Amino acid sequence: MADREQPRSAPETGDERLPVRVIAAAEETITRQFDGGDGQESGVLRLLGKVWAVIVAAGLGFGATLLSTALVLGLLFSLETFSITRPSSPLFELGVQFLLGQLLVMGGLSAAYLWATGNTIEYLDIHRPSLLQVAVVLVGPFVVFSINIAINLVGFAAGIQPAPNVLAEMVSGTPSLVFPLIPAMLLIVGPFEELLYRGVIQTRLTRSFTAPVAILVTSVIFALIHIPAVWGRTTATPSILLSLVGLLGGALVFGAIYEWTENLTVVALVHGLYNSMLLVLLYVRARYLDDLRRLAETTIVLVL
Repeated sequence: MADREQPRSAPETGDERLPVRVIAAAEETITRQFDGGDGQESGVLRLLGKVWAVIVAAGLGFGATLLSTALVLGLLFSLETFSITRPSSPLFELGVQFLLGQLLVMGGLSAAYLWATGNTIEYLDIHRPSLLQVAVVLVGPFVVFSINIAINLVGFAAGIQPAPNVLAEMVSGTPSLVFPLIPAMLLIVGPFEELLYRGVIQTRLTRSFTAPVAILVTSVIFALIHIPAVWGRTTATPSILLSLVGLLGGALVFGAIYEWTENLTVVALVHGLYNSMLLVLLYVRARYLDDLRRLAETTIVLVL
């Protein structure tokens, strides 16, 4: 695939853009690749550019999780301070997480990065999908699902169970949560997670690394930010690692799709549809597992 055209900087208008010019100039100076230079200085500058790229990526990726956690804790503290009754519904907890974590924090950090570096919305490669890309949207979730099944089968063969996921536990306890969660996955979680991690972070890393390295680094960060979703549900380190490997596998697919299609819309839809597919499976399991078991036992009796 041809290299992406470097994103264009936003126009500068007056002294109010001075902070933007300073940050953008620093970014460009540190990350510029010296094709014509030789000697130790050029090599050091290239290394500094790569280190800076990883620092920016990690700061944005992990910073989103830390900031989201701080906002949620701040909201809960405020409710307690002003003696406001906290709703006990799991939908309230998820809604707060989606609104603060994905919409406000991930969307806000993405917008702040674009502003600070003087980039425009073109930096994000948001386009209407072509017919081929629509096919990718339809097939992509099943590719991610197949990879996770394969990873879990390897874990089962080694006697390792994946760590329980907090969202899966909520849906298992309240299957009706699936109905509001599916639109949230398609409209909030998929788009805003991909906006930050693929649209901003992976694109940023491709300026300093080859595409495979950028995809890998982004995917590792993406997998690690999901640790709070499984941490505390189990103390078994192998189970946590198995779940993280599954997340890494899915993230690699998301990154490869974005790099191949150069379209954030496509990977956002794949992500949202994959999460929605998992929710449907959790709903079927929670609602109809006993019926399916009885049907299977009856069928076995009839066959015998």
